[in-house]
Amino acid sequence: MENVGMETIGTKIANLRKANGMTQADLGTQLNVSYQAVSKWEREESCPDFDMLSRIAKIFNVPITYFESKAPAEEVATTVAVTPTEQPTQPAREMLGVCKDCGKVVYKGDEGNLSYVTALICKPCATSRETARRQKEEAAKREQQRRADEQRAKEAAKRASIARSRRRGIIWGIIIAVLFFVCTIVAGLKEKDYATAFGYSFAIALFTFTYVSQLFWDGFVLDCTLFGGKIVGTPGIIFTFDLDGFIFLIAMKILFALLRMFIWLITFCASALFAILVSPFTFFPALHRVNSGDLED
Repeated sequence: MENVGMETIGTKIANLRKANGMTQADLGTQLNVSYQAVSKWEREESCPDFDMLSRIAKIFNVPITYFESKAPAEEVATTVAVTPTEQPTQPAREMLGVCKDCGKVVYKGDEGNLSYVTALICKPCATSRETARRQKEEAAKREQQRRADEQRAKEAAKRASIARSRRRGIIWGIIIAVLFFVCTIVAGLKEKDYATAFGYSFAIALFTFTYVSQLFWDGFVLDCTLFGGKIVGTPGIIFTFDLDGFIFLIAMKILFALLRMFIWLITFCASALFAILVSPFTFFPALHRVNSGDLED
């Protein structure tokens, strides 16, 4: 009972077909489509486009405006079947086609105008599309703002870390340099050569300050200092599976461990000494690099 009087295109097609004694297969044959397509139209599962509606109107000898009639579908279909040449008494609205989104008929003046949509759509669907587009743009803006906030937070954290590294390096460099200065000047005063004592103490304090400070800043001095411990290795040991073989293995392991520690100590001291000698020359470039924020993460 709910389908009686429904002003849907599917109902109108079904009533026209039944009023003219045609089956779905008969109508599909004349339209060059399958009877399943006709069945889907009548069940409102799909909607024929404007060209197909024009062909259906021509087959049943009704005006295209029949599909926009406001009268109950069965009454109009019966009237058309009895007097097929009768024209509607009220002015007909121009039918533009079928909405590509919802499948409803679109009349002139009811079409949605969107510059980014080329297909024919009705005003409600156009409003829905525009709302969805704006929501998508707002979501994209929020995501962009979130990423920008995260980036600013990371940059702020990095600047804070750089500032801490700079302060730690300078503070510890000053502390250790002062200790070395005091120790060397006290030792030098015992020799009664004050000029030499002050000169050596100042030089040692300068090298100590520039070296220790740069140990807190990633750069050449730190890499050079740590280079010595990376070049030491020990060969494999061949031994027999008996008591003497295990004793030999243990002894060689201890020997190689001591040898490795000795080589590591020599290479480390050599690398550290070289780093100390070049630290005054690399101090200001390293300080500039730290102040500009160019520290490794």
